[in-house]
Amino acid sequence: MLLVVLIMLAATGLFYTAATFQGQGFAWADQTCASMPLLCGSPHAVAIGAVATIAVFFVMEKLKS
Repeated sequence: MLLVVLIMLAATGLFYTAATFQGQGFAWADQTCASMPLLCGSPHAVAIGAVATIAVFFVMEKLKS
């Protein structure tokens, strides 16, 4: 459970950071945005997806117990 939360937070941070540094001389940001332009173009959608995924996991954990 904790691993899923950490992965989703890391993915959100990656796309926010890549979107911020795109075109400023950072090769990793340019490569990230070139390979996944939809996610890099709207990092807010990634954050919303991460929150939804985490919420679903918490609900499923609560229903399981």
